[in-house]
Amino acid sequence: MSVQPFNMAASYDPVKRLDRPVTLETNTMQVAEEFWSRQDPDRTRRIPLAMVRDRILLTKEADGIPNALVVQLLRQADNNSDGYLDYEEYMRFAEASAEHSRSREVFNKAALSVVPRGERTADRRNYLQEYKCCPPALFMVTATLVEIVVFIYYAVDMNKPIGPSGPAPLYSPLIYNPYRRYEAWRYLTYALIHSGYVHLVLNLVMQMVLGLLLELVHGWWRVGVIYLSGVLAGSLAQSITQPTVYLAGASGGVYAITYAHVGNLLLNWSEMEFRWLQLIVCLLVTVLDVSYALWDSYGSPTPSNTGHMAHLAGAIAGVLMGINILMNLKKRRWERICWWVALFLYVALVITAVILNAALPVPDYFPDNDYTDLVVVRENYLNSLL
Repeated sequence: MSVQPFNMAASYDPVKRLDRPVTLETNTMQVAEEFWSRQDPDRTRRIPLAMVRDRILLTKEADGIPNALVVQLLRQADNNSDGYLDYEEYMRFAEASAEHSRSREVFNKAALSVVPRGERTADRRNYLQEYKCCPPALFMVTATLVEIVVFIYYAVDMNKPIGPSGPAPLYSPLIYNPYRRYEAWRYLTYALIHSGYVHLVLNLVMQMVLGLLLELVHGWWRVGVIYLSGVLAGSLAQSITQPTVYLAGASGGVYAITYAHVGNLLLNWSEMEFRWLQLIVCLLVTVLDVSYALWDSYGSPTPSNTGHMAHLAGAIAGVLMGINILMNLKKRRWERICWWVALFLYVALVITAVILNAALPVPDYFPDNDYTDLVVVRENYLNSLL
């Protein structure tokens, strides 16, 4: 039985497809026309793999590339592994990529939306396309799991149902306790404690959605630095402005992650997609949050225990650290100046807050230290819940 040879040219004629809307599929055909149809009508030319890769990835249409596409282009399109693509190899790849599942297109576009176009390198795209959540993004997922475990542990330890707003384990050595400020680790570990399941769920959803996007494209340690800088700034600010209030929750870190997007957006305004939408959303969140904070603090007949200053400080830390960590690799002169100004401001604010927490020259401003054994503190608190 004879087999008719497959005619790539008949199946994919790039010239006939140019009148269709520009998509990834038509873009690959345009590449074929540029490299072969226009310059090499006989289609005998061999193109360096890197040239083809860069031509496709530096286009807007590549934002929706399915996972396997970049992997195929970089590792499989060159069937004989000689570093070049001939027309038949390229068209075989084009056919395979056109038929490939696009199930992760939304995920890829969401992740790339926080990256300036000038930084959408082949390596960064390749990481996103290959990402299969195993192993997961290291920092954000780990922080989320630890916060869930801590919440469950104290729910069991208190032997009392925890409602939407508490009770919180005020006896915990992790929570920020204004009477035990000498236990300096509490300025960070309070982020692991949440006062109620609503508090926990809201923070976890926000940090997973926004933090995961940043971590996928900027790396775990960058997001970790931003997150912890917001946590630290939140506790320092809250302790100075409300010296007798307990503090729990990851809101300082969540606000830092949220507003790191703002620093990234402002420094890379011309290269960011959906920039006006992102800016409007950030402004709307800011207006709503500030309005609620003012009403809750000065207008509500029953004020909540929300740490509004921790939110504000976390947001400021997020903008400043976002400028330092998430800014464009192609730094212009004004961006370098902005980088140093942001770094100086954050360091100066933190050092000032630490000094004020340690030696505020106002008598009796902070409550006296409580040196009671934590075992006794726990027993007393649990008895008070009975």
